[in-house]
Amino acid sequence: MKSTAKEIEHRQVEIHIEAEQQEYDAAQAEAFKQLSRKTNVPGFRKGKAPRHMLEQYIGREALVDEAIEHILPGLYEQALDTHDIHPVAMPHIELEQREPPTFKATVPLEPQVKLGDYRSVRVKAEEVDVTDEHVLAALERMRESQAVLEPVERPLAFGDFSTLDVKATADDQPFLDHKQVTYEVVAGAQMPIPGFAESIVGLSKDESKDFTLKIPDDFRVTEIAGKECACSVTVQQVRQKQLPELTDALAETFGFDNVDALKEKVGSDLESNARNQARTALIHSALDAIEAQGEVDFPPFMEEREIDELLLGEARQYGYKSVDDYLRMSSRGLEELREDIRPLAHKRIANGLLLNEIAEQEQIEIDESEVDNRAEELLSQTQDKDRMREYLSSPEMRESLSNRLRTNRTLDRLIEIVTADAVAAEEAPAETNAPEAEQAPGEASTPEVEEAPGETNAPEAEENNG
Repeated sequence: MKSTAKEIEHRQVEIHIEAEQQEYDAAQAEAFKQLSRKTNVPGFRKGKAPRHMLEQYIGREALVDEAIEHILPGLYEQALDTHDIHPVAMPHIELEQREPPTFKATVPLEPQVKLGDYRSVRVKAEEVDVTDEHVLAALERMRESQAVLEPVERPLAFGDFSTLDVKATADDQPFLDHKQVTYEVVAGAQMPIPGFAESIVGLSKDESKDFTLKIPDDFRVTEIAGKECACSVTVQQVRQKQLPELTDALAETFGFDNVDALKEKVGSDLESNARNQARTALIHSALDAIEAQGEVDFPPFMEEREIDELLLGEARQYGYKSVDDYLRMSSRGLEELREDIRPLAHKRIANGLLLNEIAEQEQIEIDESEVDNRAEELLSQTQDKDRMREYLSSPEMRESLSNRLRTNRTLDRLIEIVTADAVAAEEAPAETNAPEAEQAPGEASTPEVEEAPGETNAPEAEENNG
């Protein structure tokens, strides 16, 4: 076997492997043995047909294919040993020549992470400011959730709910045909067609209207995209939302004794959400700054795998079991969707690698007792304790819990590092300039970020990052 190896971009090695004639002859002989045992050649018992008769019966190409399949794994392993290469996943193999076989193997290596002087990075946390206006807006949304629809004798307006008979055709093909359908009239609505809501505003009960709309070129139903759509609408009923008054009775529907208790809880929740958002933004900024001064490089298969997972998650979020089902209802192709998701996939991988390296540098470890404690917390939150206990006791689940705890502690430590000057300024007496004492790695006191158990390569901050 002859081989050469060279490093290429993004933590990969390209190996060219050439089989010697003697090796290939031996592979062909073995291929003949394997094929003869499972091939019925007319006039011969299995395994007894001469090689030239077997080749004549199954074809030369079949024998070559079997020989290549037999010889490739051994040659690849030899090349790895020769060049001291340690792959982290299966290679991408290209057959460059069939006889004697010559291969090109693109081999993924361990990612490379260089943090630089990450402890010098400083990021200012966003201020959390929840005002009375924020609380009132949240209460208004709660009132909206309890609204009832009441019939009114006036023309349709934006914000109303209408009961419609609607027919629509595009290119003389039926597109819509509904009776007594409820439709919320929202300005700028894209459903069922952009401009539909604007076209029916002003109609009264029992009034009809015919109109034509241009269907956008990127419409979800590709067969009618870009065509003219002829619509015919009859309004059967006009209803408006009636919001309940903000009273103790409304507060009770949400589980509170009175309005004051409801307001207090809403304000507390808004402040908690604002703090979480500020923490997320701080983590994003810190990791971006560390990556900018350092280096993160990883093989492409990691990004492609992450895209696969994100795309499946997006499909399931919209109620589809598979990506194929999702694609059938989408106006965009698979490659377009993959490219849209690629930046998020790249960022999630990079952030996960950065955090893992920070954890290594800060010597952050999780012991078994901490995993036990977290498992007990999760166990206390479920009713089917026997089933959950079995689930949490599996080695895979315990490893996942440990990884999550380690990620959370690393995030806490990262925040301590990048806000060190601000913390020192807040805590130090005004008349002293004494330096802040360095906190030991892993001694973060910030509460753990609560999340359902599950292993991930990215911090919580990445979950909604686009």
